[in-house]
Amino acid sequence: MEQERSLPIRVLVVWEPILPTDWSRPSGMVQSRISDTRVVQYWDNDHLVAMELQHQLSSEPSCCQRKGTLWDLAVLYGKQAQWGSSSPVFADGPVVDAAPDLAKLLASPQMQTSSTH
Repeated sequence: MEQERSLPIRVLVVWEPILPTDWSRPSGMVQSRISDTRVVQYWDNDHLVAMELQHQLSSEPSCCQRKGTLWDLAVLYGKQAQWGSSSPVFADGPVVDAAPDLAKLLASPQMQTSSTH
């Protein structure tokens, strides 16, 4: 776990209204579940990030869509990625199920040498 926390990465957590109970940004208590200092949390009321991400994926995800909107998806970009013109190196979900595979990828020698952001 300590090795994962030392990786030079940036994490964007995007919260969006998907379920009927998602009528506003998550409370501080909900956001505190993700305490890593490399994380920036963002409320995307209009699903702008999900729409752009949909265009960047090289294939249709096998999960994580509700009424055509992506959600509960873990995505990893390489260090040199440019938002809007790069495809992710990893995209899977739901997040709770994808986390172990994402952790393995982040710990792999390939990713260690490329130092992802």
